[in-house]
Amino acid sequence: MTTRHNERRDFLKLGIAASASAAAFRFSTTAGEAAPLDLLAPLWPVPDRNNRAPGSTPPLAFRVFHKLAFGPKPGDIQSFLALGANDDARLQNWLDLQLAPTGVDPGVDSRLSAANNFVTLDKTLTQLWNDHYRNPLSPEYLYSKRPFWETQLGTLTRMVHSQWQLREVLADFWHNHFNVDGEEDVVKSILTDYDENVIRPHLFGNFRQMLEANARSTAMLYYLDNRANATPFPNENYAREILELHTVGAVENYFGFTPPQNVPLNIDGVPKGYVEADVIELARVLTGWGVADGDDGAPDTGTFLFRPQWHDNGTKTVMGQTIVPTNPPENEVLDFLDFLASHRGTAEFICWKLATRLIADGYTAADQLIQQAADVFQNNWQAQNQLELVYRTLLTSNDFKTRWAEKAKRPLEIVVAALRAAGAADDPDFVLQLDNPGADSYPFGYLDDLERTGQAPHATPPPTGYPEDRAIWQGSGPLVMSWRTITRMIRDTDTASINSHFINVAAQTNTGLPLAADRTPVNIVAYWLDRVLGPGFVFDPAKRGKLEAFVAQGGAPASPLNVDTTDTTGNSAYQRRIRTLVGLITMLPEVTVR
Repeated sequence: MTTRHNERRDFLKLGIAASASAAAFRFSTTAGEAAPLDLLAPLWPVPDRNNRAPGSTPPLAFRVFHKLAFGPKPGDIQSFLALGANDDARLQNWLDLQLAPTGVDPGVDSRLSAANNFVTLDKTLTQLWNDHYRNPLSPEYLYSKRPFWETQLGTLTRMVHSQWQLREVLADFWHNHFNVDGEEDVVKSILTDYDENVIRPHLFGNFRQMLEANARSTAMLYYLDNRANATPFPNENYAREILELHTVGAVENYFGFTPPQNVPLNIDGVPKGYVEADVIELARVLTGWGVADGDDGAPDTGTFLFRPQWHDNGTKTVMGQTIVPTNPPENEVLDFLDFLASHRGTAEFICWKLATRLIADGYTAADQLIQQAADVFQNNWQAQNQLELVYRTLLTSNDFKTRWAEKAKRPLEIVVAALRAAGAADDPDFVLQLDNPGADSYPFGYLDDLERTGQAPHATPPPTGYPEDRAIWQGSGPLVMSWRTITRMIRDTDTASINSHFINVAAQTNTGLPLAADRTPVNIVAYWLDRVLGPGFVFDPAKRGKLEAFVAQGGAPASPLNVDTTDTTGNSAYQRRIRTLVGLITMLPEVTVR
């Protein structure tokens, strides 16, 4: 078992332990607005997904924006409802738009600019290599990590502000599928290239092309050590993960130390999976596949380089495929990537992972939907729109339209959904806090808060990426830190705008008039429930009453609150109470379970 496998196992242990140890944890107050667990407790636990009352499944519009987007921002659900005469037509039309995103993204483009201190996103790989890895300016630590931070904040910006929400959900999926640890040496200095040129160009395209882009990427070659893979002592790290994590998968298709000739055949008449001997043989195929890093007389550009003098030119046999020396020898890898991309095990594994991310936990490769999607994947393995066809198969299925509350949102998804619901999409909130590129500072705050939740973007060491397992993310530890991050982010957005927003907009009735007489706990709770949950959502009256009582603070829920609307400090008791209310609503299981 490799070192990275041990890291993966240890990470999962730590995550589960952290959730368990946090069971008795209490929220400490921050600016008077953080809630104790006993305030959240009456709003939980999650309703039993197998015993929901008839009609309690949320409207399809709500489910679309919490499964295929990072939650709705104001107006999104109404826009979805206007896309057709019924839910089937609306979903089809929404998918047509989301599966063909244009290059224009008004909520994102201006934010990810040099004017907002984003200076590495458009650099070439060689520029990143030279400026941030080989020759970073002083202080070296800050310059070498700047591409990592800009990728993190760029990811947050897109999740919160992008109109192409499905694209961002899929970018998150594929970044986890082909995970690299953004904090590792070298990777931290070139991560913007990995995001912009390796993952994103292939989101709606062809898996085989994405697989090769990853195999050639400097970030992956360093992260999984293949840049140092040379005969006669091959390094098996990347070879193992390309089989176990990137293609055929280990759950159904790993046969341990079984002799290769004893591996059963699949429906296509080739070995169903792989054994330990295949890992070593594939490592031999991958020898010489590396980076132009100045070693052994190579150029020092940071780009992909095949070194024929490092390559094992002997005959290899991987998963029943005899690989003879080719000219050029690097084609051995390309030919075997063809085999993996067209393999039935890869089709089933990728479709199982996609269904698990986009629909529900609990699928197996044998399930009808997985088999249906795998047929599409395998039959179109050379098509330029292969992945788009697979997404459509999954997302227009009856499973997607009917299954709900079988997954838990992870902290990053909870936080981003809260920001979108609270209106952060109207505020310039993710500007990189490096006003002077050489300043001795970096973007603490949001990134640190997300690190504490257990899910900062691009910052997990195991090659598995962040796990999907519902049990890991529903412990009180991740929920506590998600709450803290939400309240901090809502509080820290543009002060004048957000304070005006919470004083006036929070009190509006359906007439849109922020009249003092309308500023009752009943109306305020109704406004925010409608804003976060959307029209047509049937919300538990008992929970509604608890929220109204919290806002009333001992008063009558139907009586107007006495609010000083001239106070724009953001620190009044009323302002803190409304921010806490918004935090409570965005932490409801109705929102954080999908």
